[in-house]
Amino acid sequence: MQLQDYVLENQKIVELVSNRVPGDSKIDMYYGTLDYATSRFNTILLKLSQDKILELDHRKEVRECFEAIQSFYNNVIRYTEWPPLFKHVVAMVLHHIGTKKIPKIKKLLQLLDN
Repeated sequence: MQLQDYVLENQKIVELVSNRVPGDSKIDMYYGTLDYATSRFNTILLKLSQDKILELDHRKEVRECFEAIQSFYNNVIRYTEWPPLFKHVVAMVLHHIGTKKIPKIKKLLQLLDN
C-alpha cells in the first residue's frame, strides 16, 4: 500500500470526527482518540513521504498503525450503533485497542522525530 492510499482510507475518519456533534462524554472520548491517532498518523505519513529510505524501513510499523486506527474506528461505529446490552463488550475491545495498539502510533512518531 502506498502512503497516499493510507491518507485516502483515513479520510472517512477525518470527516466523521470533524462532523461529530458532542454529547455523550464516553463517545466523545473515543472520537478524541480517533482524532489524535489520525492526526499523528498523518504526520507520520508526511514525514515518511519526504524520505523514501525511512518509508521502506518503517513500512511494517505504518501498516500496524493503520490497522489499529481502522479497527478502533470500526469498533467506535459498532459502539454507537449496537444495542446497549452489547456496548460493554465493544467498550472492552476499544479499551484494549486504545491501550495496546494506539500508543504505537505515538511511539513511531517520536522515533521519526529523533
